[in-house]
Amino acid sequence: MTDHQPLPSWRPGPRRDAILNFINQVTNPESPCYVAPQDRIATFDHDGTLWVEKPDVTEITFIKDLMQHDEIRSKPLCGTVQGFIRHGLAVFMEKLLQDTRWLLREWIDGVSTDDYKHWVQCWLGKALHPRFQRPYPQLVYQPMLEVLALFRQHGFRNYLVSGGSCYFIRAFSEQAYGIGPEQALGSQLRTKVTEKNGQLSVELKPIPWFLDNGKGKVLCIESHIDRHPIAAFGNSSGDIAMLRWAGQSKTSLCMFIHHTDAEREYAYCPGQKTLKAVSDYGWHLVDMKNDWLQIFQAATAEQHKTEVASSTL
Repeated sequence: MTDHQPLPSWRPGPRRDAILNFINQVTNPESPCYVAPQDRIATFDHDGTLWVEKPDVTEITFIKDLMQHDEIRSKPLCGTVQGFIRHGLAVFMEKLLQDTRWLLREWIDGVSTDDYKHWVQCWLGKALHPRFQRPYPQLVYQPMLEVLALFRQHGFRNYLVSGGSCYFIRAFSEQAYGIGPEQALGSQLRTKVTEKNGQLSVELKPIPWFLDNGKGKVLCIESHIDRHPIAAFGNSSGDIAMLRWAGQSKTSLCMFIHHTDAEREYAYCPGQKTLKAVSDYGWHLVDMKNDWLQIFQAATAEQHKTEVASSTL
């Protein structure tokens, strides 16, 4: 294996070959499957497809930590939240994982999108994953970074299409994935323009506006991109519609990431109905344990010592 070999973190085999063959087909002007550069659109789910999503989805972890921010804690609690606190932290945190709408209402209302982005960036700069003890931006999947880079090299425009909020992923998408915020799509709240001290600001309102999941991902792609993707990557039932949408293109590549590596990452099943959909539609099922030679970006020597120590706890 040479340093110049494409997709070096992918094990040679059907999945790696499928990506390389697809790239060759759609970029070769002599190929009957040639696709003009302006139509080379690839869409990627985020959590579990580009970076780790266990033990909790990262944005949920961020929101829980956000409660400890002095400015956020100073906001008055609604009666419902006070009741949860009276009944103990366990009930309080269980409700947080089930439904974050009350949290948005009490803590996010009136927060500017710029402030939220700043909070995300500060948090990502210091928060460590509980198992791997590494910053979350270091827990992106190296094989998928290689796919993103390969697509860019061949004239593709890569889009994040996340079930999480666009306000969260736009705070780091360019640095982590080389995907500008204008190409990072996600769920949205209502917003409003306000003016303070002669400056305009866009503020979040605690009213869900758009859920970018399931068929919502198709609507998001249609409204923001207005071109069918010809490649799509996902890892859950919420990505099925997006992969089907891409699969309707004349030539397409649809890949589903299956988390099968409990030792290097996590092992969990998206559900038999979802796996059946992958089979029925003929999508490529990426077996993380067998298809990926490397999961995360290489750690420094000091980071590696910490990882080893944490994995033995």
